Amino acid sequence: RLRNSNYFFLPGYSCWSSSDAVIPGERHEGDGSGETECMNACNQRPDCQGFIIGQAVSPGRCWLRKNMLLRTCRRTPGRALADYSVYMKQVMTRNANRAEAPLQEFYMYRATAKDVMGKYPFGQVNTANMDGVMWYLMNEIVTEYSAGPRCPRRFNISEIHRFKVKMKVTPELLSMGMHFGPRWAYDQGKCEGRCFSGNMCTGEADCVDFFNRFGFVLGCNRFKDKYPFPDEWTSAPDGVWYSLPLEGRCEGVPTGERDCTWSYEHAGVVTLQELEKLAPNGHNCCNGICSHFWHDVSSVNATIWRAQVAQRTFENKYPDSPGLADPTCDFVPTKWYTEDTWYRHDPWH
Repeated sequence: RLRNSNYFFLPGYSCWSSSDAVIPGERHEGDGSGETECMNACNQRPDCQGFIIGQAVSPGRCWLRKNMLLRTCRRTPGRALADYSVYMKQVMTRNANRAEAPLQEFYMYRATAKDVMGKYPFGQVNTANMDGVMWYLMNEIVTEYSAGPRCPRRFNISEIHRFKVKMKVTPELLSMGMHFGPRWAYDQGKCEGRCFSGNMCTGEADCVDFFNRFGFVLGCNRFKDKYPFPDEWTSAPDGVWYSLPLEGRCEGVPTGERDCTWSYEHAGVVTLQELEKLAPNGHNCCNGICSHFWHDVSSVNATIWRAQVAQRTFENKYPDSPGLADPTCDFVPTKWYTEDTWYRHDPWH
């Protein structure tokens, strides 16, 4: 997350290496007065990339660092106040070839509880194409995977919101032949990195490392690639999940600058009950409605049918909305993670 316009803040992280000290043999900087004094000290040294600041240990004291490799840093899990945190300068190397990416416009979807939309700025969230949101609903919201119906619905989710998104990637990422970055997992507005099976995530430092190089671009993953999650076969092979960094959101037409890669318009909402009433008299019963809309959770054909029905429902409900094709999710992990040595941990434990 951005602490201000110049620094990323990584709470609970520490990055200790004797070769990273800005002043060899001298580790202490600052008099304990806090982050502002430490930022000023770092700003005065061109070789300073960031600093470690004490929290539970030596609160307010800082250690200036250079040559920081975020993938080697570690986060203290499961504690309200960690020993240290890290601040890293926001520096983006501008590509000499400033080729401009094409503007893309498409729909994405997000399932929420009633009256949740509008409570918070839209960003720092995950969304999906229609196949992706259907798989999420089938497996985690209206059923417990193959264990049968779930009522009340998990998280009280009852609506599918549609968003018309405009996107233009930065020249830095375009130069690598990609329009999307990794699909980060966002939880309560925090980027937890790439999350794999068992809630094993690479952490916020992974996000910062990428954003610092390429700007705040949208991320995606295709289910058929089985990376990072879901990491096995699903009944929605055409599913795609997205991640939307709030720092890249802007108004109007995005420019492709690091802080203006996407914008959006709310483009309608369909409730789960609207869909369920289209397929009455099934075994999935909740809130007085029994429906077979959610039947055959593991069937590819049934999943495709559900996505098509939901798509038509949006089109019929909002007939003036334009038809837009899904973009190509083209992030290739090996182009960025040539050697994936990021430490993985469970951020919820």
